[in-house]
Amino acid sequence: MHFAVIGHPIAHSLSPMLHETWLKAAGLFGCYTMVDVEAEELESLVRQLRTRQLDGINVTIPYKSAIIPFLDRLEPAAARAGAVNTVYWDGDNLVGANTDGTGFARALASRTNAERTLVIGAGGAARGIIPMLPGHVTIMNRTNQTAERVADEFGQHAVAWSRTIDLTSYDVIINTTSVGMAPQIEETPIDLTATTALICDIIYRPTPTRLLREATASGLDTLDGVLMFVLQAAEAFERFTGHKPDIALGEQVIRKQLEEL
Repeated sequence: MHFAVIGHPIAHSLSPMLHETWLKAAGLFGCYTMVDVEAEELESLVRQLRTRQLDGINVTIPYKSAIIPFLDRLEPAAARAGAVNTVYWDGDNLVGANTDGTGFARALASRTNAERTLVIGAGGAARGIIPMLPGHVTIMNRTNQTAERVADEFGQHAVAWSRTIDLTSYDVIINTTSVGMAPQIEETPIDLTATTALICDIIYRPTPTRLLREATASGLDTLDGVLMFVLQAAEAFERFTGHKPDIALGEQVIRKQLEEL
């Protein structure tokens, strides 16, 4: 078996380490690699996938929506989100799934029952997460038109981008953008003032991000991207192999690796 994660850039990904840990633990012979794909190479990579040179792929920034036209069908969650992070075989069909939303929802549910959430970003990850969130969701994106379109699609609300947005009305604040990941590791998407919210960042490398460090320094509760990363990967792994992976083992391996980086 040969699996891969595709994106651009992709060198930061710890998906190979995680999936290969689970493959070994399950006694399965296989490998999991990284493929840095330029936009014009995406269609040819899917053609390669169709020759069964790859048995499944994970998809990350910036191709979660761009890959959809090349697939045979989508799972309901992926169709609803308009974004795919997992592609697997069902018979002779290439199926797109989105496990970001359920992965994040499971991680969030372990910490809180949110009623009012601010989601920063309106890309593929946000689109996967938003439908899974309870209560009232507000979306803020650098391109306000995109935020409004996503908000209308999911029956939620959008606000204009501002680093100094009033945060007092939110129980949970979620960063779904790449701000905080290399090369922007010393940047944050917002200023954390006058809030008591749980601060979440889906970025898992580095962890904690500057946003979460600032939240902790302000006495706020935080949720990093590691558990979400492991949970969404576990659902992908099960689709790829039919085996349920060990979540605790996966989280342990990733956190240990992050400590050593």
